[in-house]
Amino acid sequence: MEKTNQLLVGIDLGQKVTQISCFDRKTYEAVPIGVPDEYREETCYEIPSAIKWMPDTGIWRLCCQMGDGSEEIVFEDLLTLAESETCECKGHSIATAEIIEHYLLKLLHVINVQFPNEMLERLVITVPGKTPELVKKLQKAGQSLGIWPDRMTIQNYRLSYMYYAVSQPKELWLNNVGLFSFDRNRLLYSQIHIDRRTLPWIVGVTEKDLTDQLDYSMLEDPGVDSTYAFVTTAGTVLHKQMVTTLYVTGEAFEGAWAEEALQQLCNGRRVFRGQNIYTKGACYAARELSGAGKLEQCMFLDEEMITANVSLRVYHEAQMQDLVLAKAGSVWDEVDVSVDVIPDKEYEIQITAQDVIKHQTNAHMLSLSGFAGRENKTTRFTVRVRFADRETCIVTLKDNGFGEVSPTSNRIWERCIKL
Repeated sequence: MEKTNQLLVGIDLGQKVTQISCFDRKTYEAVPIGVPDEYREETCYEIPSAIKWMPDTGIWRLCCQMGDGSEEIVFEDLLTLAESETCECKGHSIATAEIIEHYLLKLLHVINVQFPNEMLERLVITVPGKTPELVKKLQKAGQSLGIWPDRMTIQNYRLSYMYYAVSQPKELWLNNVGLFSFDRNRLLYSQIHIDRRTLPWIVGVTEKDLTDQLDYSMLEDPGVDSTYAFVTTAGTVLHKQMVTTLYVTGEAFEGAWAEEALQQLCNGRRVFRGQNIYTKGACYAARELSGAGKLEQCMFLDEEMITANVSLRVYHEAQMQDLVLAKAGSVWDEVDVSVDVIPDKEYEIQITAQDVIKHQTNAHMLSLSGFAGRENKTTRFTVRVRFADRETCIVTLKDNGFGEVSPTSNRIWERCIKL
C-alpha cells in the first residue's frame, strides 16, 4: 500500500542558500518548498544558509523571517561554521552543533507548516562536500530531532546529481550526461557514465575542475568575452564525448552572457539550466531509499562508495547461502553491520568480496582456531564488518561464549581485507 501521508524530502544545504523539495506522489516529481518572505510578500525558495538568534528571548529565526525588534545575532555561512566547535559573536559563545540543530529544526518546521497532517518518512540532506565535522554535526542534529539514522541520510552533490539525471525521462540519459556547475568558488564539470553490460547498471561520475581556465572574476572583466571563454572551455571537455544532455547550474549562469553561450552548446545536445538540481536529486534519493522508487536497475557509485558486495558464507534454512553484510554502492564510512554465528564443525569462516566493476570474486578464509577445545555448537561469536576506507574492509570476530556452557573469553580477532 502506498504511503500517501508520509513525506519524502530533499534539502540542498548550500554554501550561501538552502533549497527544499518534497516528492509529489501524484505527479511523481520533486516540487519546491519555500518560506513566505515577509519582507517582500512572496515565497522565498532560496533560503539563506544562515540563522539569526535573539539573545534576550532565546528565539531563533530563519533570515528570511521577520524579527520582533530585539537585538539579533546572525550566524552566516553555516557550512564553514560547522568546521568549528564554537562560535564567538558579540560577547556570546555558542556551540556550532546547536546552531546547526536550530537551523535544521526551522527547515523541518517550514515543511510541517505546509504539510501539517503528514509525517517525515525520509530526509536526504545534500551538501557540496561531506567533511567529517559537518557530517558529525548534522548527524547530532538529526539524532536530537529523532530522525537520525533511520529517516535521515547525508550525501554529496555528486550523488544528488546522479539521482537527478537518472530520474529524468530515459531518452535524456541514454548517452552520457554532463553538468557544468559554476559559482564564485569554481567551475566544475561532472559527467555521468552508465555501464549497461551488467545488471544492475553501474552509474558513475567523473569530475574535472576547470577553474584554472575560467573563473568567476573573469566574468566581471569587461576585457573578457565571457561567452567565447566558456564555450571554448566547455569544448575542451566535451570534445569526442557522446554527451547529448547537458545541465548547467550555479549563480554564474544567471548572467546575460550565458544565454548565447548555452545556445551554442545546444548544437546536437539538449541543454537545461536550473538552480534546483541538487535538492531535487536529494528528493529522488529519498524516494529510492524509501522503497518507492523505480531505479532498481541502477547502482550508483562514486568515490565515497564501496564497489563490492561483502558477504558471509552461512548455513541457513537448510542450505548454504551468502549473507550480504555490505552492499556495493554503500558509503564506506556508514557501513557497520554485525551478525551472530554459531559454528557447526567449522574451523574457519568465508568472507566473499564480489567487485561489481572488475567483475571479480575473491574469497577470504578467517580461522576460528581461537575457539578450539570447545564442544560443537557451544560457541557463539559476532562477525562485524566496517571499513577503514573505500577499499579496506575490517572484519572483526568477537567471542560471546555460550551461556554457562562456554563462558566468553572476551577475545576479539580482527582482519583487514583489501577489496
